[in-house]
Amino acid sequence: MLHKTKGIVLRTIKYGETSVICSVFTELLGLQSYMIKGVRTTKSRTSKANLLFSSSMLDMVVYLQPQKNLQLVKEFQAAYLYRTMQEHVAKNGVAVFAMEILMQLIADHDPAPELFAFTEGFLKQLDARPVQDIANFPLFFLIQAGRLAGYHLSGNYTPDTPYADLHEGRYTASLSILPPFIEGAEADTISRLNAAPDLDTIVGIRLSNTERRQALDHFITFLQLHVAHFRELKSLPVLTAILY
Repeated sequence: MLHKTKGIVLRTIKYGETSVICSVFTELLGLQSYMIKGVRTTKSRTSKANLLFSSSMLDMVVYLQPQKNLQLVKEFQAAYLYRTMQEHVAKNGVAVFAMEILMQLIADHDPAPELFAFTEGFLKQLDARPVQDIANFPLFFLIQAGRLAGYHLSGNYTPDTPYADLHEGRYTASLSILPPFIEGAEADTISRLNAAPDLDTIVGIRLSNTERRQALDHFITFLQLHVAHFRELKSLPVLTAILY
């Protein structure tokens, strides 16, 4: 059966002499793996293989055979052409990090339209914003994508709940018995980041590079504790070297 859907490429692997296998987060069909044949037949800059990079946004016509793990693509074209993303190492690093997070959060073949819409908007904002605004973007994506996938640190930093317990997944009145032990100014920072409703708000939260990296580590640890089979992020060392 044929379907028309938007898609965001998460990962591309070369296959054979002319083909690729792409992991694509589709709006209609969730996470799918596609064999795309014959796209590497030319070295021309106009080759359609050039559209199949991590974070590229596509309009697709795809086949769906539910009994198969690897699907086929009838046709595809760019749904959005980035203006600055591929020119800026920092922006590209954030995008690759975001795509790796999605690979860990999305269940195969399970549509997640809210998460798709959020990711689409996030990537367009990442492309449009000046590079000096993006230092907190990885934190925003990590927090909001996790929330939309069902993983959320609940509560807030208050005099009655001054401790962030990542194992319990909430703010508590007493310090966790297991590390990391998050309290004081650090717990307040995590709370403000966690409560930021949009990119404008989170961009306005001023942090040192050390504070930013610690917060990123804490939110990654939270997902590792609660998402089954959450693996080590290969993009993290590159991201931190670029931004922090």
